[in-house]
Amino acid sequence: MRWRIIFLLPICSCVAAQATDLVPTDIMPPADIVQPPADAVTPYAGYSVGYDSNLLRLQNSAAAQAMGLGSDLSDTTQRYLFGLAVDKTLSRQHLTANLNVTKVDYDHFGELDHDDKNLAANWNWHAGDHFEGNIGANYSQGLTPFIDFHLLERNIRTEENAYADGSWLFHPSWRVRGGLTYTKLKYDLVSQQPLDNTRNQSELGLDYLAASGSTIGLQLRHTHADFPTPELDNGVLLFNGYNQDEVKAKIDWLLSGKTQLHFLGGWVSRTQDASQVRNFSGINTRLSADWSPTGKIQLTVAGWREIGAVDDLSTVYSLNHGASLASAWQYSEKVQLVAQYKYQKRDFGQSAGSGTLGSLNQNDVLRDTALSVVYNPTQRWRVQLSGIRSTQTLKSGPGGFVSNGVTLNTRYAF
Repeated sequence: MRWRIIFLLPICSCVAAQATDLVPTDIMPPADIVQPPADAVTPYAGYSVGYDSNLLRLQNSAAAQAMGLGSDLSDTTQRYLFGLAVDKTLSRQHLTANLNVTKVDYDHFGELDHDDKNLAANWNWHAGDHFEGNIGANYSQGLTPFIDFHLLERNIRTEENAYADGSWLFHPSWRVRGGLTYTKLKYDLVSQQPLDNTRNQSELGLDYLAASGSTIGLQLRHTHADFPTPELDNGVLLFNGYNQDEVKAKIDWLLSGKTQLHFLGGWVSRTQDASQVRNFSGINTRLSADWSPTGKIQLTVAGWREIGAVDDLSTVYSLNHGASLASAWQYSEKVQLVAQYKYQKRDFGQSAGSGTLGSLNQNDVLRDTALSVVYNPTQRWRVQLSGIRSTQTLKSGPGGFVSNGVTLNTRYAF
């Protein structure tokens, strides 16, 4: 079975991915995500062991000692995975679901032991030949990544998501589409509760479907975010809710049978409820290309300029400039080689303003590299070995980190 690396440009963030303690999930092949056979119910189980030279993403051993953690920054993590994948087709309706629970144990920092929980369910509905869409929900619970949170505390993050979208092919070459998404984010630690929020997002789009298979469209999106717990900024309590409006062009261009180009870009305007200094208005763009020179080689390159939030959904955003490269080589029927690199420069200047957040979120550069070997002894059994390197370089002042890691994953679908 071939696995293709792509960078998706979704309507909403509605796929609950299992987190890894080493690097962001978009730099790792999804060893623990099971794609069941068509029209099947598939239980699965997995085990992984990983070593990370700098689990908390601290600058050095001196920084760890200052926090009373000793001089050892490394840790070994074991993960025990149990899950169930469902793929069912009823007439023209397609139902999918994936449920898994992972027990995560740390050898050195045992205070972080926890259970990851993930649930994703989707109904791909069809009504006649011209109407179709999706209705679904996701639930994800796991440890908050340490890239912007460096305390030795079990900071569990829970995200709930529900969505509905649909499209109407009112002409062989024209399609109108729309969608609604509700997202809720919650943190266990009291100190992180100012980041708790809910988001309501609506989207409307119009697409031209070319005979070549390419698509050119325009989409409008509105997001209202509410942060019920105020944030203390320079002695002032601020409610960090905001409204964001987007007008973007969306292009999927089949340049040839081996090359596809994807573009999403346009105007984005964000207005904060309480702190106008954090307002944003400007161009956001993302461009990616998929190239398959042979049946065994897949290559994806992407570049972007867009605002993004710390820890995905918080109110403190950065203006990001980035690029990524991912390739997969199907060496043989059972062996695949995967390489990935991601570079991102984050600028927090406009979001932080002159408040205390400026000292907590300095402008930085993030780099992630991963090399993996994936071996499938059988169609139901997968083994993956990955080497990972992550770095952060601050533009001013001390800080940043270097982390090297290796993970061994195995998963079996019954």
